[in-house]
Amino acid sequence: MLHRHKLILPFSLLLGILIVAAPAAAQKKGDWLVVTPEDISLKEVQGAPGAHAVVLYRERLTDHVESFETNYIRIKILSEEGKKHGDVEILYLKDSESVKDIKARTIRPDGSVVDFDGKVFDKTVVKTRGVKFYSKAFTLPEVQAGSIIEYKYRMFQDSSQLYSPYWPLQSELFTRRVKFSFRPVLRGLAIQWASMLLPGGNQPKSKGDWISLEIENLPAFEEEEYMPPERELRMRVEFFYARQFERDTEAFWKKQGQELRDYVEGFIGKRGGIANADKEVTAGAASPEEKLQKIYARVQQIRNLSYERVRSEKEIKKEKLRDNNHIEDVWKNGYGYRREIARLFVGLARAAGFTASIVHVAERDDHFFHKQLQDEYQLDAEVALVRVGNVDRFFDPGMPNCPFGLLAWQKTEVPGFKPDKDGGTWITTPAPASKDAMTERKATLKLTEDGTLQGKVEFIFTGLQAIRQRRDAMEKDEAQRRKDMEDELKNRLPSNATVKLENVVGLEGSDVALKVEYSVEIPGYAAATGRRLLLPTSVFHLSKVHPFLHAKRKYPIYFSYPFQDVDDITIELPANYRVENLPPGRRAGSNVMKFEVVRESQGSKLRVRRNLALDAYYFPTDYYPSLRQFYDAVRAGDEEQAVLRVSDAGTPK
Repeated sequence: MLHRHKLILPFSLLLGILIVAAPAAAQKKGDWLVVTPEDISLKEVQGAPGAHAVVLYRERLTDHVESFETNYIRIKILSEEGKKHGDVEILYLKDSESVKDIKARTIRPDGSVVDFDGKVFDKTVVKTRGVKFYSKAFTLPEVQAGSIIEYKYRMFQDSSQLYSPYWPLQSELFTRRVKFSFRPVLRGLAIQWASMLLPGGNQPKSKGDWISLEIENLPAFEEEEYMPPERELRMRVEFFYARQFERDTEAFWKKQGQELRDYVEGFIGKRGGIANADKEVTAGAASPEEKLQKIYARVQQIRNLSYERVRSEKEIKKEKLRDNNHIEDVWKNGYGYRREIARLFVGLARAAGFTASIVHVAERDDHFFHKQLQDEYQLDAEVALVRVGNVDRFFDPGMPNCPFGLLAWQKTEVPGFKPDKDGGTWITTPAPASKDAMTERKATLKLTEDGTLQGKVEFIFTGLQAIRQRRDAMEKDEAQRRKDMEDELKNRLPSNATVKLENVVGLEGSDVALKVEYSVEIPGYAAATGRRLLLPTSVFHLSKVHPFLHAKRKYPIYFSYPFQDVDDITIELPANYRVENLPPGRRAGSNVMKFEVVRESQGSKLRVRRNLALDAYYFPTDYYPSLRQFYDAVRAGDEEQAVLRVSDAGTPK
């Protein structure tokens, strides 16, 4: 199979890599493009009123024959806020890419030029799915409103790997003109592309060995909170290689199914060592369900290389990590990549007498699946399908810390392809449910007479929420984990709150809940008004911003997965105070959006129980008014206060 590298990153980061190239002829001479008087005097661009900066020109030239890429970008700074674009980061993969020949300059408002001669810094930017991205970072000199900044560089790629280009035409800025060019390697290969959301009938054109596209006046891409993957919403062109494209997509997927089946079944095989291992793993199991649970738990203990940092060749040699040629190697070596671990689970399940198969799925975190595209790399993950009794059930052994019987959210309700000798069968993985992503917050707190709230808080994560927390924690050191967990609570409290992490239970594994225990103190939480205290009753939601403040919505709403939040808060009141007024309970929502809060006065204590559940994760734009109205009701419920009054028995000290 050909190697295709997909960048699984937020676009705000990805654009650093994809910032585009200077014209080939100009860069060969080492020259910059001509700066026109119009560029110098420009103060506003039609189509982008009020913009702080605009891209005047950007270009990228990708040459797979010579294994390099040239990049160029020119930006006009229109305001003080636009000066931030003078801080530049160019992302790259250190082990397979290198950035060279960086040149940059600032053109002052009077047309004079200041060349960049400062230092370029190397930084580690982000790690995702075990892939670490680095950046070349620098700051252009004398950037001010009215100036023009421009920079160019060359990106060299590992010639042993073939990268399918992806053209993201929109950036965060309005672009007056953009040009992309690509020369593919065609020796024994074919190339196709798909244009998505391009304006005005624009399409890439082939001329000789090159494919190119020029477009003018592209609007800036505007982000919205809780939107589908940005890759699906931007104007773009996607390329993909194949040895041969079929006459239609059904024929393509049939052929792919046959190839995938041969490849995967060859890796699993019938191996005596696996049969012996299965007997060892399932010893003592009293039922098929228990037997499969034992297999799953043991496979989850295999070291998962897909979620570790990328190692250099020198490190690999030093650690003596060998390639796995089949599942018995995975078992003996005790490590493997996520696909290999999933196949080991299937092999062990078969040895235990189960009917089990690998299903190739298209994860939905970075992009959605498009069946009409003849691109097998859309199916970027593998899960296991096992018949237990009379029911086919999905499992995700290649995802660390994923509970038995659940799939990681990216693999839920997505197309899956189950190869067979005749090609394969399309199936859909199970939809996620709110009960599969629970967050419980329990608090035992005491309110003092001066309005300070203090006590103990416990967060309990299960299912998909626990996976998220554990995955985040695994990629950080102890200090960063502690900070992130404290921030998890701080972000839900007033800014003056003091939070201390006390204990964490269940950070490893997948079967038990993840519990995080805190101590907390919030000075001035209740406001004094004479003989009364005004006490906000929703402790964990006072600082949360309404996610849907705007009256209009451009994109669908996408929450990744359904979820349920349950709060149970008990507040011991100060001596001599009693509840004078307690807001009534509140309910809101429908069959997929549910909110309920119940408040009870229990003598010297106040108890508040809150439940918020979303049983859907994708809402078309037409549903936005209803969703916004629902969150208005939630916000109103969270802002309600209890009134406490000094009792007749005495006065506060």
